Amino acid sequence: MRFRFPRPRLIATSLRDLARRKPDEAEEYLDSHHDEWEELAEGSPHNAADILEALDEEGAADLLAELTLEEAADVLDEMRAEAAADVLEEMSPRAAAVLIGAMETDQAADILGVLETDQRDAIITVLPADAKAEILRLLAYAPDTAGGMMTTDIASLPIGMTSGEAVEDLRRLHEELGSNLAYVYVVDDDNLLRGVVSFRDLFFARPHTGMEDVMVHDPVTVRPDSDREIVAELIERYRLLAIPVTDEAGHLKGMVRFDEAMEAVREEIGEDLTQMVGAGAEETVFTPIPVSVRRRLPWITFNLLIGLMIAFAIEPFRETIKEFPILAALMPMVALLGGNSGAQSQAVIIRAMAIGDLPPGRAWRAVRREFAVGAINGVAMSLMAGVAVALISPDPEVGVVVAVAVLVSLLVAGLAGAGIPVIMRRFGLDPALASNIFLTMITDLVGFTGFLLTATLLL
Repeated sequence: MRFRFPRPRLIATSLRDLARRKPDEAEEYLDSHHDEWEELAEGSPHNAADILEALDEEGAADLLAELTLEEAADVLDEMRAEAAADVLEEMSPRAAAVLIGAMETDQAADILGVLETDQRDAIITVLPADAKAEILRLLAYAPDTAGGMMTTDIASLPIGMTSGEAVEDLRRLHEELGSNLAYVYVVDDDNLLRGVVSFRDLFFARPHTGMEDVMVHDPVTVRPDSDREIVAELIERYRLLAIPVTDEAGHLKGMVRFDEAMEAVREEIGEDLTQMVGAGAEETVFTPIPVSVRRRLPWITFNLLIGLMIAFAIEPFRETIKEFPILAALMPMVALLGGNSGAQSQAVIIRAMAIGDLPPGRAWRAVRREFAVGAINGVAMSLMAGVAVALISPDPEVGVVVAVAVLVSLLVAGLAGAGIPVIMRRFGLDPALASNIFLTMITDLVGFTGFLLTATLLL
């Protein structure tokens, strides 16, 4: 088999799709077509990275070894940190160190950060001194902070330069910095950040214009320990391609690029989703099985306790169920409606928190809004459910019970779905931390026991 397409991009996407569907076949093809693999890695490293992520770690490491150092570093740079780390584990520490040393320092630090401590130390030990110092400096910061996201490969020039001199210097730096030339940071002799100028403005300025006359003074900055949500919010608010990172004294440390900030937002949302259902915040498909079990089992056990609690709450109503057996069939429907309505409110609140749209001062206003939405939906659903049950039930009065129970269930669900994340944040907890489990507990208790209590009182 051999792919023949008029454009290299079609080759890249076809091989990527093949790797995702039939990884063994894709690996065999690339092993026997070295020239095509090399061309793909050079011209489309992101597609090459997707291919390697679809293969097993050993096969990916073998294909990576067939590339030049620069090509291999570019492909590894495009891979997710966890997948890249798995590939490095298949190499000797010295070979892995050579690859790490050829990458941008921020990406290299991200990959090393997810390796086991002994593997990471073995690679760092044989790194060149300059790369080792930079990577260790980045690893000292938490991965969800500006320091953990920043790159130190930045263009910084002294404030006394003219625009013409700056452009000449940047031409020499182009090969080293690559895409990190969007902004040029202007510093003084003590490396204090004085301003920032876009490469475009610098290029079009007259050659003898001083940097002070073209730069933006006092640019927006973040500290190394600034949370990634703050970094992403500032980049979005001011429509920046990157944001400089400075220490408390104002010394320039690095910058966080737009793509890193957006990736951080995606990770934040992903963590919120996993925590909502009791999985670990940092858990991925690459997490070792024992670790995943250890993180999930306590919450599954908690679910068991909730189930037992609901069972004991239902037990006193067995005579009512015995007299009206249709109630047993209708109970899950009431709880399902409440759970779905509560999950909608919860998702809206947690999303607003994640993107910074819900400051504490507006939180309870948002809760009242979701309660109002739940009330309106509750009235509509109770009427529809009540009429439908009255028409199909041998006891039409059961429709009244369903209508009342659905209304109460959706009222409580709207309040709980919006209120649980707000309360958790108020106590300094992550709003997404297993909030879905607590919501399920409330909606199921109200849905089952409230329905049966209403039936006992009205029938």
